[in-house]
Amino acid sequence: MTNNLYILLLLGSSLFADETIALITKSIGNAKISSDSKYRLNAEAMTPIFYGNRIKTKAKSFAQIVYLDDRSTVSIYPKTEVTINGKIENRMISKHVDVTAGIVRVKVLKQITNEFKLTTIHSELTCLECEFWVISNNKVGDQFYKI
Repeated sequence: MTNNLYILLLLGSSLFADETIALITKSIGNAKISSDSKYRLNAEAMTPIFYGNRIKTKAKSFAQIVYLDDRSTVSIYPKTEVTINGKIENRMISKHVDVTAGIVRVKVLKQITNEFKLTTIHSELTCLECEFWVISNNKVGDQFYKI
C-alpha cells in the first residue's frame, strides 16, 4: 500500500511539473534553462517555462519571460540566476520567482486570485499589481526600486 502511494506521489509531482506557466519571449547572449542540477537548454524565444525551471544569464546576456495567463513579465539581466515557480489554479497562474543573485525587472499586471511573490536570500516581496527592479547580491543585500 505505501509503495503504491509513493508511486502516485511521484507521478503527481511529475504531472504538475509538465504544465507550461510561461514562455521566453526575448533572449540575447548566453542564457540557459535548467530543470535539474545542470544548465543544458539554451533560453531561446518561444521556449516554454515549467514549474521549477531555473534561468541563468551570463555576462552580456538577457532573457525575458511572459506568464501565459495575464502577460506579466520577468526580465532577467546579465549575471543573474532565478527560479520560476508557480502553479495553475482555475486557469490562473500563482506566480513565484526566487532570485538567487543578479538584476531582475518585474512587471505584474493585476492579479485576481493570488499575490505575485518574489523572494531573495535576504527578503520577500508580494504584490497584486506592481512594477519594480531588484538588485540582489548575496554579500551586500537587496535593493528594490519601484517604478
